[in-house]
Amino acid sequence: MNVTLLEHLSRIRARKVELGIVDSPERTESMRNLGLRRTARKRAALARISERSRAAGITPLEADD
Repeated sequence: MNVTLLEHLSRIRARKVELGIVDSPERTESMRNLGLRRTARKRAALARISERSRAAGITPLEADD
């Protein structure tokens, strides 16, 4: 059975309502990865991504260190 993306998203929204999950800025922030256990390797990779973004004229996303 093929399901379109819109059908899939609709099912997800309905399931969230059933489970009582409410999307809010506070909930999103509480689930955000703060990077507190981020490895040096991951930090270096994120720095490279930011550098490449700037070189391409794109404002990089801000990440907590």
